[in-house]
Amino acid sequence: MLRLRPLVWIVALAALVLADAARAQAPKPGSKYYEDTSNLGFKVKTPDGWELIPPAPDDRNLIAKFDPATNKEIQITPESVLKLHMWLVKLDPPPAADAKEKSASQPRIRGAKDLTEWIQSEMAREAKLTSTKEFEVNKVKAIEHVFSGGNAKRGEFKVYAVLFKLRPDADVALVFNGPGEAKRWSKYEIEFDKFVRTFRAIEVKTSEAPVAAGDSLRDKRRAKLQASLATTPGWSLLETPSYFVVSNSDDRDFLAEPKERLEAIRKFYEVDYPAARVAEIRAAAPKTGDRSQDPEPGTDVAKPALPAQSLEVSLEMSKTSVVRVCANREQYISYGGPPSSAGFWNPGTEELVLFDDKASGGRADTWAVLNHEAFHQYIFYFYGNIAPHSWYNEGTGDFYSGYRYGRNKKFTLEKFDWRDPLIKESLREGRYVPLEQFVRMTKAEYYDQTTIGRNYAQGWSLIYFLRTGKKNNAKGWNPQWDSILDTYLTTLASTAQINTAVEQAYAGVDMAELEAAWIAYTR
Repeated sequence: MLRLRPLVWIVALAALVLADAARAQAPKPGSKYYEDTSNLGFKVKTPDGWELIPPAPDDRNLIAKFDPATNKEIQITPESVLKLHMWLVKLDPPPAADAKEKSASQPRIRGAKDLTEWIQSEMAREAKLTSTKEFEVNKVKAIEHVFSGGNAKRGEFKVYAVLFKLRPDADVALVFNGPGEAKRWSKYEIEFDKFVRTFRAIEVKTSEAPVAAGDSLRDKRRAKLQASLATTPGWSLLETPSYFVVSNSDDRDFLAEPKERLEAIRKFYEVDYPAARVAEIRAAAPKTGDRSQDPEPGTDVAKPALPAQSLEVSLEMSKTSVVRVCANREQYISYGGPPSSAGFWNPGTEELVLFDDKASGGRADTWAVLNHEAFHQYIFYFYGNIAPHSWYNEGTGDFYSGYRYGRNKKFTLEKFDWRDPLIKESLREGRYVPLEQFVRMTKAEYYDQTTIGRNYAQGWSLIYFLRTGKKNNAKGWNPQWDSILDTYLTTLASTAQINTAVEQAYAGVDMAELEAAWIAYTR
C-alpha cells in the first residue's frame, strides 16, 4: 500500500525536479572496489563518491546499483533528463523451486533470463542491441554490448554493458547508461571502459557466510538479512524485540527514533487488533490460506483470506518485521519507491520502505508514514494479504498517522494534519462523496488522480469518527455504529468477499443519519 503525500507537495516537487535538473558528468573510477567474496567471487571499482542502492528482496538479477551522490541527472533535451546509474547484474538460470512456494524467507522472485531482457525491462522496451564485441579482462572472458533507445523528442540514450563469463552457472554484467548523442556518448564510453578494466575474479570465502544462531524464524531472518548486508556495504542492521531496521543513514540519533517509535505504536495496534480477536475469527474461518494477488475491491472473490499457518507462527512472524529506512528521498525512489509516495509496505517481500524526510517535508512526515505503513505490516501477519476497501485500509493507516510521539516517549492521538484541513474544505464546498457510495468505492475509483487527495482525507475522517465518536460524545451517535469496523474486518477476513463485508458492516444502518453525524463531528 503506497503512502501518498498531500497533492500540493507532489505538484511542487515535480516543478522542482524540472527546474533543477543537474548536469552530471561521466563517472570516473574511484579508489574503492565493490567486492563479493561470499557468493560470486569478483571485484570491480565503483564510481568516485557514488552511493550504493541495494536490490529489493524479490529481485533475482540486481547485485547492487550505484547512484551519484549529487548531480544525478543530465539534460538530454530541453524537456527531459536522464538519471545516471551503474548497475551490477547477475544472470543465471532461474531457481528450480516451485514458483508458488512463498514464506517469510522466500519472496516470489522476479528476474530476466538474459541481458537484453534485463536492459529492456529496466531502461525501455524499445532499447535495441546495436553492437557486441568479445574480449578478455584479467583472464575473464567478456562480451561488450551497446544498446540504443529513446527518440529525438524525448531524448536518446545508450546503454553500455559488459557481460563477464565469471562461472559456468552465472554471468555478471557491469551496466552504465548515458546520453545517446554521438559526441557526448564517446566521452562516457571512454570512462565506462576504465571500470571494465578493473574487473577481476577473486576467491569465494564460504566461511564468511552468516549462519543462523538458532532455528527460530527470527534467527533465520536475521541471518538472511546479514547475508544481504554483506554484499551491500554502507547498509546496517538494527534490532528491536519485534523489528529489524535496515538503513544506510549515518545519523545515529535519527536511527534511534524508528526503533523506539515502532515498538511504541505497535502497542496501539495490539490493543485495536488483539491476538485474542484474531483467534476468534480464525476459529470461524476456513482452515486454508491464500496469499495471492490482492483482489480488486468492488468484486467478491471466493477464496480463503486468512494465512494457513497457526496463530502462534503468525505471532512469531510478526516479530521478524523488516523496515528499510533510506537516507533520503532520492535513494528511496532509486530503490523502487514511486515518486509520488512517501513510503510503502510490500506484502510480496514483507518489507516496509520509507526514508528520512529531513531535507524536504520534515521528519514529522517520516513518522506519519511509519505509523501508517507499520499498521499494514502488522495486520498482514494475522490476516494475510486481504484487500479491504480503501476507505477502511488507507483510512485506518491514516488514523494511526494521527498519533503524535511526545517528549515523554508516549503516543497521543490527534487529528491527522495531512487530512483534517482538506476534509473540512471538502465539506464546506460540498465536494465529498456521499457515504452510501463512498464505502463501496473500488480501488480504481479511490485512487483516481483527480480526487485521490480528497478521498484519502474522507477515508481518514470516517475512520476517525467511527473510532472516536462514541468516546467523544459525538452529537447523534447511534450505538448501532459501534460494531461497524469490527464486523467489516471479521466478515472480510473470514470470507474474502469484499461486497459481503461492507453489506454486513452497514446492515440496518441509516446512512443519511450516519452521514449527518459524521459531517457535524468532522466540522
